[in-house]
Amino acid sequence: MTIEDLLKIQKKAKRVYIIGSIITIIVALIVAFFTYFFSGAIIVLMFGIIIISIVNNKNKKEFQKGFKELFVLKALQSVFTDLVYKPEEGLDKRIISSTQMMDMGDVYDSNDYISGKYKNINIVQADVHIKEEREDSEGHTSYVTIFEGKWMIFDFNKYFMANVQVCQKGFYNNEVNQLFSKTKYKKVKMEDINFNNNFKVYAQDEHDAFYILTPSFMERLIKLTNSIKGKMLFCFIDDKLHIGLENGEDSFEHSIFKKINEDEIIEKISKEIKIITSFVDELSLDNDLFRKEK
Repeated sequence: MTIEDLLKIQKKAKRVYIIGSIITIIVALIVAFFTYFFSGAIIVLMFGIIIISIVNNKNKKEFQKGFKELFVLKALQSVFTDLVYKPEEGLDKRIISSTQMMDMGDVYDSNDYISGKYKNINIVQADVHIKEEREDSEGHTSYVTIFEGKWMIFDFNKYFMANVQVCQKGFYNNEVNQLFSKTKYKKVKMEDINFNNNFKVYAQDEHDAFYILTPSFMERLIKLTNSIKGKMLFCFIDDKLHIGLENGEDSFEHSIFKKINEDEIIEKISKEIKIITSFVDELSLDNDLFRKEK
C-alpha cells in the first residue's frame, strides 16, 4: 500500500458521499414537492445517509488497513522490538476483568492490539471501549460509555505479594467493585497529602501498598497524570502493572475524509506511542535493582 493508493481510496469515498448526497436530496425534494409529505422526505434523507454509510464502509476499512500498514506499523517497529501489531484485534476481556478492578459493563470492544518490548520491558496495549446498558423511567434502553481509552500492561520492577490499586480521582469507571469482587480490598491512606488529594489507594495488604508506592514513585505518578490527557487507573497485580487510561480517544486513526499530511501524521502517531513509552521512562520500569535483590 502506498500514499497514492490511500489517495485513490479517499477520492472514491468522497465521490460516493457527494453523488449519494446529491441523489438523496433530489429524491427527498421530489417526494416533498409532489406529495406534500415532508416526513416522507425526512425518511428518504435518513435512508440515503444509511445507504451512503454502508457503501463507504468498505472504503473506510480498506483505507484504515492501508493507513496502519503504511504509517502506524513502521512507527511502532522503530520503537518496539519483538513487535506484534494486530489492528483489528484487541485485548481479551478476561484479562481486564480478572483484575477485579474495573466495572466491565455490558458491551466490550477492543482493537489495535500491540505487544512488544521497550527497553527490554514487555508491553501489551490495546484500545478498549466499555458500555453499560441503562434504562430510563419509560423503559427505553440506551448504552452509556463507562470507559474509552487505552489499557496497558507492563512488567513491574518489584515483586509483591498482594494486589494494589491506585485510582486517580475523576476516573469514571468504578474504582473498586467492593461489593461484588471476590478479592477484598481496604482503603489505604498514604503519608503524602498531595497524593491523597489526587488518588485513592486500595490494597489487600497495606505493607505492599507502602512497598510499591514509595515517595519518589508517588511523585512520578503525579507528574505522569499531570502530563497526559485523561484519567488513570493503576493496578498492581501478579507482578504486572496494568494501566487504564480513560481519554475518550481511539488510537492510530485517520479520517478517510481528512487530508494526508505525512509530517502531521508521523508527529501524531509519535505522540500516541510516547504515551506508552512514557510510563516505562518516567516510572523507571527498566530499573531491575529490586528484582535482582530478591
